[in-house]
Amino acid sequence: MLCIGAHGQAVTFTNYGVPRITFGKDTFYSSRIHEITLYPDSIFEFWCRPHISCLTWRRYGGTFSKENDTLFFHDKYEVDENDVRATYKADSRQLFLISFKTDKNSTLRNKEIKVQYVYDYDAHIDEPDSIFNLTAGNTLEIPFKVIPYLHQLAAIRIEYQLNAKEKRYQYLTKNNPLNRNRGDIPNLISVEFVESPKKEIVHRTIKGIIRKDTLVIVSTAKTKTTLPDYHDAIEFEDGYTLHR
Repeated sequence: MLCIGAHGQAVTFTNYGVPRITFGKDTFYSSRIHEITLYPDSIFEFWCRPHISCLTWRRYGGTFSKENDTLFFHDKYEVDENDVRATYKADSRQLFLISFKTDKNSTLRNKEIKVQYVYDYDAHIDEPDSIFNLTAGNTLEIPFKVIPYLHQLAAIRIEYQLNAKEKRYQYLTKNNPLNRNRGDIPNLISVEFVESPKKEIVHRTIKGIIRKDTLVIVSTAKTKTTLPDYHDAIEFEDGYTLHR
């Protein structure tokens, strides 16, 4: 029987699965969880380690509870409302006309905005940024003829200092992914900065069963939110063996 608790020792279950890709001495595994460690005082860690480089690692942590042979892992994360919204239309004018406002119609005192042209990934074009000034009516006009390599343009990135503490960033495009030129960007763009984006907490419970020296994850449940949740689901291997 595993001794897990305030006076026990940390235990780790592992399963790296089958190597997905091998280049010479480099081996890449799946993006699933590879290590599950249970610490005293009911703390857990999940680790995804698809490659020797720590830049590829991902960690999840929280608390766990145990009932007979069943483990319940509890963690939480935050989902945020997008702090910039954009709508698109098109007409025949040979320019981008971009208008700006806030969702509360507050005065935009800062008239400077940083703009960067984002080109198709395969074009390998440098993407320097420039500072533009908004008009008194909070609009920005960019004639097509002043944009280098217009036919390769995939998105327009904006960066705006909304107030002393907060910036707003957004890629203006209808392309997906945003660095692929799959069609022209509509030239009439309305940008709305959300002043106080909503935040919600998602509580997640993952259930596992311990049988002898094997841990099997059997289900995942999480609370619902009114905001879109774009977090990737945690994926697990078929079973984990106690590491000794």
